[in-house]
Amino acid sequence: MKQCFYIFCSLFLIFNSLFADPISPKKGDRVEVYDAKEGKSFSGMVIKIEKEGFLIHYDGYADSYDEIVALDRIKPMSEIPGVSFIKSEKGKSVTVIGNLKTGAIMEDLEWAESSSMACWPGIRNVEFEGNQIYYWTDLPKKSTLIVTVKPKNSKTRVNLYAFSGFDPKYIPPKVYGAVSCEASHPTWIGSPDFSKPAEPQSIELRAVGNPYRVFIGVSGAKNITEGDFELTLEVK
Repeated sequence: MKQCFYIFCSLFLIFNSLFADPISPKKGDRVEVYDAKEGKSFSGMVIKIEKEGFLIHYDGYADSYDEIVALDRIKPMSEIPGVSFIKSEKGKSVTVIGNLKTGAIMEDLEWAESSSMACWPGIRNVEFEGNQIYYWTDLPKKSTLIVTVKPKNSKTRVNLYAFSGFDPKYIPPKVYGAVSCEASHPTWIGSPDFSKPAEPQSIELRAVGNPYRVFIGVSGAKNITEGDFELTLEVK
């Protein structure tokens, strides 16, 4: 009797998995859409739900490429290894908690001072030589993204940088250009004073006519490899 019950449960689960919808997207969800002609999937966002399907805006394409697609072409967004996604929404703020000990030191920082990135000058590298943790989010058009990192301990010097125009194929240090890049760290002349209490750091990025993906890096200063922090994203 017990064996029959287990068999019934197993068959029920298999039946459900075969006939249940693989995904039920909502407005604002990130998805991937398969294109049979191209033989590959394209990343995008659900911007409206219609009777005929889901209206998708594709990353890196103009609004004229938006299209309504059926559910059977849609699958959940793929994760970007080493970069956590934070879902943001215009008119709201979201806060996540992290600790630098889960990150790693980025040995090569030359990309940040290149003319195509211009995040910070090389003389400020010392502010980004600790462990780093990476995130990404969306910046809608006609919007401003405000990113703030706040250390839980005043002895943990945590800094911040972010750039718009993020392409998941190019993750720092292997990144070669951005729409805009901003960094925030304590200001100093000559040499940094690491004895000063750590303070929150904040940056702003704007989008006018186009939406962008945004890469966010939370970094300890030199020799800072652990410490709790709060990261807050607000879209206006």
